[in-house]
Amino acid sequence: MRSFHRGNFVEAASHGLHHGGHNLLAAVNAALQRLAPLGWAELLAHHGLDIYASNLSEQLEKILPDIDRSVPGFEDFAAEGARAIEPAWPSRSLLYHAFASPSVTKRNKAGEPLEGYPTLAEIEAVENFVYGIDPPSIEDLRIRVGHARLAIVVFALEYRNAAGTVHRKHADLVFSRTGVARIGTSTKEYLGVARGFSPFVEEVGTEIRIVPCRYAPFIAALVQGSKETHGPLNFHAPTGNASPASTIGQTDSRSSTGATTQSPSDVGDANRMFWIPLHKLFSGDSCISALDIEVRLSASHTNEKIRRSHLRFLAGGHDGGWLEPSLSMPPFIFHDDIAEFSSTADDGGWLLCPTPHEHLVEPAEFNGKQLTYVVPPAAEGNGLWDVYSSSLNLKTPPSGARTAPEYIHARHKIEDNGSLVDLNGSPDLVELVKRGGYRAAHYVDYTGDGWIDVECSQLALDLPNRLPAYSLVSAPHFFPYVAQTVLMEWTAQSVLPSVLRLLWDSPGSGLPQALSDERIAANLQLKGPEFDPNDDTMTAIVGTFGSGKSQATRIVTTERRTASTLPDSAAGVFAPGWDISFDRTLEMSSDEADSRIEPGVSFLANYGLGSPFMEDTKLCAALSAFWPAAAPDITRTFAPGRSYVTSTPLTDEVIGLGAEPPWDGVMGPTVHEAEKYVDYKALAYGDYVEAALKGNFNISTIGQTTMEDYVARTLTMAMVYSTLGATSQKDKLKWSVLSFRFADANDSDLVEALKTTGRRMDARYTYRYLMIDHADLGTVDPDDFTRIRIKYGSLHLMFADPTKVIIRDNSGTWTVNDFRH
Repeated sequence: MRSFHRGNFVEAASHGLHHGGHNLLAAVNAALQRLAPLGWAELLAHHGLDIYASNLSEQLEKILPDIDRSVPGFEDFAAEGARAIEPAWPSRSLLYHAFASPSVTKRNKAGEPLEGYPTLAEIEAVENFVYGIDPPSIEDLRIRVGHARLAIVVFALEYRNAAGTVHRKHADLVFSRTGVARIGTSTKEYLGVARGFSPFVEEVGTEIRIVPCRYAPFIAALVQGSKETHGPLNFHAPTGNASPASTIGQTDSRSSTGATTQSPSDVGDANRMFWIPLHKLFSGDSCISALDIEVRLSASHTNEKIRRSHLRFLAGGHDGGWLEPSLSMPPFIFHDDIAEFSSTADDGGWLLCPTPHEHLVEPAEFNGKQLTYVVPPAAEGNGLWDVYSSSLNLKTPPSGARTAPEYIHARHKIEDNGSLVDLNGSPDLVELVKRGGYRAAHYVDYTGDGWIDVECSQLALDLPNRLPAYSLVSAPHFFPYVAQTVLMEWTAQSVLPSVLRLLWDSPGSGLPQALSDERIAANLQLKGPEFDPNDDTMTAIVGTFGSGKSQATRIVTTERRTASTLPDSAAGVFAPGWDISFDRTLEMSSDEADSRIEPGVSFLANYGLGSPFMEDTKLCAALSAFWPAAAPDITRTFAPGRSYVTSTPLTDEVIGLGAEPPWDGVMGPTVHEAEKYVDYKALAYGDYVEAALKGNFNISTIGQTTMEDYVARTLTMAMVYSTLGATSQKDKLKWSVLSFRFADANDSDLVEALKTTGRRMDARYTYRYLMIDHADLGTVDPDDFTRIRIKYGSLHLMFADPTKVIIRDNSGTWTVNDFRH
């Protein structure tokens, strides 16, 4: 059942889901009979569906006049839905909605819970039955789309509540040609009640579960974007200006030869072409009319970070210790042990699962020995490399394109006898890395990017065009319940422009951007089925063809308790930058006279991220105020810097100032009130690679942060700065968050503040801030060179909720600062 990087095709696991019509119905019936005594017979009977009936097929196809959308979970079932199975329409099929919706958890209106839930395979059984009960011919599909171009296209897909769909009218399937699975140290866990996967290991916070991604092939039509129907999500309007994606890598309108270059503009999604799914493909004689087809997928992923690092060294005239053919061997570049399709029956077909590994990062080995590289001296970098904090920094060109990892771990020196010297134990750490010349240990992570390809020989004549999906196997999402696209929407729709600079004030930070909002090609360097450099809609979220032409239902809010695997929950290339990076092809002449130069094409690529990814994680998180995204803001943990301030604070408990150890293994600051200084860890000595090797990462607390809480923290932090008169980046740098936590209703200070001011605060989102002002960047702790002492002037106790800040001044007087955003 395994797939290999050479592109071996595999058929969906044989679970009885993809054969003839009889077997499709039998699979649905088997699922219903298993679930019937667990509350499902009662639930479906309330809507008029008798799953015990001998004529089940007729029951599934008949009109159900008694569908009750007041039953919990059915509020956003499509208003046009009138049957248990509506041919070709999963969203209008009551049985599919009941099986697939994460909101369907009660057996009746009284709120009694269901006692069991469908597996992925059982949901897929109903899904295939929806598409296979009245299979279309290829000509039927051509007519349906007005003879638009058709192809077989692989999509990642999810069934979502109305609020998460493209049209936002009712619950529906959403699709992307890019999927995002996530690595971990433990096997997957499917939460039936939530219809998805959780990254948490109960009672073992230092374990992180892999998050798989589901793929499926569809016959799709190439059509223009449609805001009111199939999307895409977050529809781009034409601006006439260069779009964020199209300008990635463009620094000048004139090439190095002096010829003029093309300057792309954002034409808008109404003028872009998107592949929109029409009909799902699965093996058997019930998928396409009069045909018996076999559908197979193959998966291939690549990690070439170490290889790319050495190629950059060689380009700069530095011998890192390795040449070809070694650079084309594992672990310089590898394909195995990244991800493969599941062979577990309950997982259904084509669930891509990252391979769990004992640690998030591991020592790289070559020929049975620790793989090392010669660290290049920073002084000899010629602008190609330097040292940032204590990481080797492979500098990017002005375009920002990354042909190699931006940061490489360089703090573990390997002696000639093979022994490891931890440079974190040296007071001259940064200087030693800058000096270089020693052999440092390489580390591997098992992230990667690649493709999911499709093969169906029976349709090769009618549909010769087969398009693979772009597959990302990414780092863990430390805020799995915080969706990047929701943060974007909140910023765009709820925050006044005048408030934005209070939230994120760093130059060039822009606004939060989800990966689904990028309009950029997939990795053009991957071997195998090639991605089209002109196809810039790979990461977009779309709906099925014809979706959205329906009535609006109730928008219900369901607490998110699983991780999404579509690009709207991943960050864009600069927000924060550890899901994906980008590279760029060279500009080329478009005519013999070289009078006009076509600009290079930007494309997504995994190899521009840190080697290993933890190098990016630490530095991007430490610069959280620069990256307006769903990233752990660790600025509270490390000594204040010259450029970045706290934007979305982590709680005292999360950074180790409570009863539990810190989430990242790095203890937060210690205050010494008598001497009026705070003791911080120096950023250079915070080694996330070591933390990963020792299993010190604990996401059980930080990962429980909800979208609402994340937004509330960001907003109240900005309000606190404003109350202190710090409305510019320069002024914010004078302040640090010494303590931050949820306010306890019994806190004597809060009780006094509310009593004195006669005000009330939102108990759900009231936070206790302790702010300090400081004038310098501190000095090295004489007792511990890994820590920095910061002198402060005064402490300011503040309570904040989304509408007000109550602050106590030096005289002990409480005052209120009201905000009208």
